[in-house]
Amino acid sequence: MAFAPGDIVQLKSGSPALTVVTASETEISVVWFAEDVSEFRRETLLAVAVEKLEIADFEEEDEEEDDED
Repeated sequence: MAFAPGDIVQLKSGSPALTVVTASETEISVVWFAEDVSEFRRETLLAVAVEKLEIADFEEEDEEEDDED
């Protein structure tokens, strides 16, 4: 699957929502906010290890976290 900057993705094994910054056929660079340490993180991942999240999926995740508070 091809990814583009701005896509919201997550690891197939589970992770927070990640925002694609750059993408090639084999690798993507992502950024996310790590709430536990209150800072942005950046990482390069293999494209085969992530899947694109639809906006609705991301919003549902957000609502579940709000319910836990």
